[in-house]
Amino acid sequence: MELHIKSEFDCVYLINGELVERADTVCVAEFDVVYVTVLPLRLNLLPYTVRLCGAENVSGEVYSGIRLDENNYLLSMSPRYMTVYGAAPPSVAPSSPIARLFSLVKNGDLGSAYAMLSEELRSNIDKNDLNGFFADFERIAECTWENSGARFYLIDKNGGAKLHSYSLRDEFIDDIVEVD
Repeated sequence: MELHIKSEFDCVYLINGELVERADTVCVAEFDVVYVTVLPLRLNLLPYTVRLCGAENVSGEVYSGIRLDENNYLLSMSPRYMTVYGAAPPSVAPSSPIARLFSLVKNGDLGSAYAMLSEELRSNIDKNDLNGFFADFERIAECTWENSGARFYLIDKNGGAKLHSYSLRDEFIDDIVEVD
């Protein structure tokens, strides 16, 4: 099974005690217990460890792990701050078109989301269709570990993940398709 670790901050990892600089794809046995310690590279962040028991879904205040499909497991790690109270840290804007689209739809900015679509796609769907497409999903996980860069999982509140792909035309999203 391939373990994909995504962090929202610069860090290195200890995976079962072994230092790893990048953990886009790490091969692990499906039923092994794996300990992942994140070591932030910023002084105001604290390290922490996540215990993965096989391919079970896990979640905590600063991490979540989900079985995407038969061969892929995604562990998402958020920063752990030293201060308990204070202003919320600034959020990082999504960098890819599909992540931006998902974020805009989830934040209710359907006009901006609709403007990200190609003319052909806009002629086939309306804003309600776009909102309905993403309605049952809470998170998006891009397959940055693949060279194609145009595949992503949509994850529902129960931890179910569906693989999708998208295509661009002239910097606009031209199509989104569920992959079997």
